[in-house]
Amino acid sequence: MTKEKPKKERRRHKRSRAQSITLTIDGKDYPTGNLSIGGTLVEKYTGPLSAGALLTISGIKDTDGTKAEVEIRSRVIRADPDAKQMALTFLELDEAAYEMLQNHMAKRIEGLATKKS
Repeated sequence: MTKEKPKKERRRHKRSRAQSITLTIDGKDYPTGNLSIGGTLVEKYTGPLSAGALLTISGIKDTDGTKAEVEIRSRVIRADPDAKQMALTFLELDEAAYEMLQNHMAKRIEGLATKKS
């Protein structure tokens, strides 16, 4: 019997699993399932985009109500119409998007540290 090696994590960026950020795509808001500086899983997506499609995210809203108009050029990595999910990789983030995502990740880390105390 051969032992299977554990699968190596291929992601370059840590993911936040909290459904807290909302992204605006084609004028509609969608919650995220997980999120990093490098990409996200978009939930409740019922649009026409499929793997390989290019798109621009035009807005971000955090749980605290903070909103920002942004420009995040992205590519669809995977789309699952049955699960209403779409995985994106971010190709280019503007300064506002980078700041929002960094702040969100910092709040998540603070929250985890507080829970351990």
